[in-house]
Amino acid sequence: MSNIIQLLERMGQDASLQSFEQQQIAINESNLDENTKQYLRKSELVELKKQLDICPDVVCIFFPAEDEPKQDESEESPAEDADDIKLIANA
Repeated sequence: MSNIIQLLERMGQDASLQSFEQQQIAINESNLDENTKQYLRKSELVELKKQLDICPDVVCIFFPAEDEPKQDESEESPAEDADDIKLIANA
């Protein structure tokens, strides 16, 4: 498997392998088995994936957190209690 990865990496990095003919030469000169070479030559990606036993895409889904339960209106926050105390003290 590392041979094909090295070949694909070389094809992506080497500017001289950008033409179709040069890619075919590089594939033919590689140490890959004939089936893999044939799939690469013909750009048969589905067959190449099967040959290399590539796992399918992994998908991750995020769900928003549930909303916190709302406080009852009868429950007062500590900040509201402090305001009430100040009003009583000023009266």
